[in-house]
Amino acid sequence: MTFRRDAFLIALLALFVNVVYFIASNGDYTFPDSTTYLAPAENLIHGHGFTDDQGCPDTLRTPVYPLVLIPFLASGATIATVVFLQHLLNVALAVAIYWYTRRRLGSRFVAITAAILFALDTPSVHYANKVLTETLFAAGLFVLFVLLAERRGSTGTAILSGVLVLLRPVAIVFFIVAAAFQPRRRLPLFLTLSIALPLGWAIRNRIETGVFTVSSIAGINMLQHRAAGALAMIDAGDFKDDLAERQEELLGDANDVLAERYHVEDAMDLDPAIRGAYYSKVGMRIALQHPIGLGLLTGRGLLVNLFDSDWEAMEIVSPLDASLIRFAIEGWTHAFIVLAIIGVIVLGHRDKRFAILIAATVLYFVLMSAGGESEARFRVPVVPQLAIAAAFGIDAIRRAATAPCP
Repeated sequence: MTFRRDAFLIALLALFVNVVYFIASNGDYTFPDSTTYLAPAENLIHGHGFTDDQGCPDTLRTPVYPLVLIPFLASGATIATVVFLQHLLNVALAVAIYWYTRRRLGSRFVAITAAILFALDTPSVHYANKVLTETLFAAGLFVLFVLLAERRGSTGTAILSGVLVLLRPVAIVFFIVAAAFQPRRRLPLFLTLSIALPLGWAIRNRIETGVFTVSSIAGINMLQHRAAGALAMIDAGDFKDDLAERQEELLGDANDVLAERYHVEDAMDLDPAIRGAYYSKVGMRIALQHPIGLGLLTGRGLLVNLFDSDWEAMEIVSPLDASLIRFAIEGWTHAFIVLAIIGVIVLGHRDKRFAILIAATVLYFVLMSAGGESEARFRVPVVPQLAIAAAFGIDAIRRAATAPCP
């Protein structure tokens, strides 16, 4: 009875927060990236295959999210419907966090606190309000996380691992982390199945474009966010200004080489897969030539991914003074991350394997996107894991404060 009541109240809180944000956002449901998911979905509906807005085989985006969008677009539903369902997925995820945390750790206080921390997380609510992969990926990753923690069957776990790569390519080598939590006898099957879907998609891209890649976005990120970011860190001026200058410089140089090599007037007319492959090669070379800058960039990116509050997302929908909103949300975010670190450390003395899984999952995803593009958005997939750790940290502090003096 207590469980049902808690779950109902948590769902009510999460629903209130998400619906209020949905209504207050005034229909701002798209982001610059949203069209790159909508275009292949629309083209599939009209029989043009998985192609981009230029009609080229799309290698920038992987197929899962566009396929999820198809039933809504084909039925004439607005993108607001998609966004509202993503908010409902946030509600379900808050309840799932409560359910699993209480089952795993046996503490009602920790379970309720973890669910509340997730329900009130600004980036999680904000990006559920966009036609983007963050919310669906966070839910899928949490399911995978639970399967790994509970040592459930390797087949389903491996297939889900592959599906997540085709939902959000940043998960491309997460199977290595997941493999560390598989029984040794199941490891060959797990590794084979986990790479099967990404490998199949890479082969599709090779057939369509001549480039063997899961996603061309990796090459763009390598040039524009790793190489340019490493150089911007060395420049030691205003990072955003230096980054923009370096991005323009490196992109211009790379496109000049491509235009000459392929005998075209504008390299941007080339297939994105071809450009991405070259960007990756050049970007990797430049980044490795500047290890100090790359190291500084990675450290900066890690801190930004963890501590960026995305307070502006609440400023847009709130009548309160901007400085007050910024102070409150940034303070909340910093406390949240510090409590999560404390929680992982303390949890390690009670459930070492679970604590390592939380730490490994969080570190993998925040490090993979620790470059010039770093922002709170890239923390969203691991907020459930951070919420569980932070809740355990709060409980540890509470118990220490109320413990009788010796």
